[in-house]
Amino acid sequence: MAHVLDGCVLWVVDYRLDGRPCRWIRALRVVAPPHALIQEELDELYGSRAELVELRAATEEERVAFIRGEPPPRP
Repeated sequence: MAHVLDGCVLWVVDYRLDGRPCRWIRALRVVAPPHALIQEELDELYGSRAELVELRAATEEERVAFIRGEPPPRP
């Protein structure tokens, strides 16, 4: 799977769903922070129930865990 991620940036997406903290790890081929894209996806999936809290590039540790198929650490 690692070769699939070449050219991608892994983003950690922290958001609240019905007030509960949630986290995604997303691999996207964009370089600039994709705030609008992520917000649009949250809106499509959850409507007003979701709130984007933080969007940041994944750390090396998070990247390795993602490649291994491990779930993202809890926010």
